[in-house]
Amino acid sequence: MLSDRRQRVLAALIEEYVARAIPVGSRTLTERYELGVSPATVRNELSMLEDEGYISQPHTSAGRIPTDFGYRAFVDNLVESGAIAEDPAAQQAIEDLRRSARELDDLLERTSAQLAQLTDCLSIVAPNALPHPRRVGISALMRQPEFAYTQSLIPVMQVLENETVLLQILDDTANNDSTPRVKIGSENETEQLSGVSVVASRFGRGEGEGIVAVIGPTRMDYSKVLQAVRMASRTLTDE
Repeated sequence: MLSDRRQRVLAALIEEYVARAIPVGSRTLTERYELGVSPATVRNELSMLEDEGYISQPHTSAGRIPTDFGYRAFVDNLVESGAIAEDPAAQQAIEDLRRSARELDDLLERTSAQLAQLTDCLSIVAPNALPHPRRVGISALMRQPEFAYTQSLIPVMQVLENETVLLQILDDTANNDSTPRVKIGSENETEQLSGVSVVASRFGRGEGEGIVAVIGPTRMDYSKVLQAVRMASRTLTDE
């Protein structure tokens, strides 16, 4: 269990790394975040977080980056604290889809596209009643530094191209209710997805059930993705 101060330092480091995709040093955290402690204390907290496995240092002279374990602690704290804020603009955008969609098929396509736009990740809407999931945003993954080289994206593409495997992964990830669930990097049972995070939630009832999901780098903005998936699930359930 992390202390409140160590949790704040970890959260600041993750926020900075998500925004810039470069290792984060203690000076950066001290200058950009109101942590309420001295630079020496920040350095000590980073050292402790590294010793405990929450962050790592890619190179001796570099700053730190979050590990999958660090992201998990961050996400769990987000969920438990209720800190996933509703973005009114995003909520309005998704609700507008329901009013403007002419039919269910249209709503599914538009929801997937809106999710990709809101999260800048790959989005998937997979209704149980239809054979093919809607997938939008593969180009968003290619824009991420982690996938700047096509070779690093190939394992993910192999999973996405196999609909049976993809749907099984989403089914295993999503909870039995509409609460979004997150699998981070190595938490994914499928080795090809060890470099990404999957956020999934169920929607609908009975024959109208399905799964809405977002797949992106482990360096995704979890707060934004969680709220977007939750809002999309709610919209598709209320359809």
